[in-house]
Amino acid sequence: MNERLFEDIDCKNDPLWIAKEFFNSINGPLFIRSITYLVNGIGYGDEYFSCDFPDELDEDEEYFDGVKFRYHDDELVMSKNNFREYIVKACEKFKDLNPDRVREIDKILSDL
Repeated sequence: MNERLFEDIDCKNDPLWIAKEFFNSINGPLFIRSITYLVNGIGYGDEYFSCDFPDELDEDEEYFDGVKFRYHDDELVMSKNNFREYIVKACEKFKDLNPDRVREIDKILSDL
C-alpha cells in the first residue's frame, strides 16, 4: 500500500480536500506519468477522480476558470496559482517517499 501524500484530510472543513485526495489517489506507479500530464496542461483521471483544464472541455460542458478536480461526485475549481502550489507540495512529498525519483520529479517541475 502506498503512503499518502496528504495526511489528515478534513472533508468537512478543508475546502481543498478534493485536490489533496486526487493527489493521494495518483500516488504510486502512475504518479510520474500523471504529474507530467498535469504540468503540461493535460487532464488526467478515471471514473473516480480527475483533474481537468478548461481548454479541454467539450462544447456541451460548462466553462470554468482555473483547474477542476473531481473526486467521486465532488468537484473543486481552484486557481492556477493554487494548482501550482499543490502540485509542488505533492511532488515534494513524493520525493521524500521516493528519493530515487528526485531528479525525475525536478525535471518535470522545471516545466511548470
